[in-house]
Amino acid sequence: MTGPLDGRVAIVTGAGSGIGRGCAISLARAGASIVVNDIDGDRADETLAAIGAIGGEAVAYVADVRRAGPVEALVRHSEERYGGLDVMFANAGISVYHQLETQPEDDIDSVLGVNLKGVLLCCKYAIGAMRRRGGGSIVITSSVQATHSLPGCVAYAATKAGVLAVARTLALEVGRENIRVNCVSPGTIDTPMLSRDLAGMDAEHASAFLGQVEGANALGRIGTVAEVADVVAFLAGDQAAYVTGTNIVVDGGFTAVKKF
Repeated sequence: MTGPLDGRVAIVTGAGSGIGRGCAISLARAGASIVVNDIDGDRADETLAAIGAIGGEAVAYVADVRRAGPVEALVRHSEERYGGLDVMFANAGISVYHQLETQPEDDIDSVLGVNLKGVLLCCKYAIGAMRRRGGGSIVITSSVQATHSLPGCVAYAATKAGVLAVARTLALEVGRENIRVNCVSPGTIDTPMLSRDLAGMDAEHASAFLGQVEGANALGRIGTVAEVADVVAFLAGDQAAYVTGTNIVVDGGFTAVKKF
């Protein structure tokens, strides 16, 4: 495939479903070769097949982003397979919603490990590979919950606020090497994660929740994965060559309305 990212190599973590899968397909459609990373090999293979169906180039690589060794090996694999790394979409994340007072320590460790430590490790090992390519783009998935509070999300929100600071600060460290670092902050997006959360409610509460979400943003609807993927592709490519250290919110105006 050819497009604005023709010849580029991108790693997408958490690419087995949802935003990760949609962005992996979008980046492939733009011409990038994709290293599809997920902790679940079957889901990674499904994304790989979806990229193949549109004529894209990709390989699946199973790795746990919470561990330095696997992340380092993931980046090395992109260089060995495709000759380098130009885009790191550090997207892998989990949500475990719970009141902090009674939240188990294991849940806190899991959320911090994937959403914050995992992002730090992906950034850490991407830098050298991008330096060898003469530059690159790191894009990190944050959330509107980084800046707008909802109950039951303390640990999750802390990680998403943390990665905003990662992007701002790392952008200063690596900017002179032509490496850009930015965040994308989705609002409520139609993903399997949302479906899982709704499945834990009865039909009446799920309907009420969706109504609240739709009424809490300016556009009055839930967003799509494709709408997030368009922003990630923009940040990955040359059209965003002068964009670094910032956060693009994709939330239908949720943070503008500021009610829930």
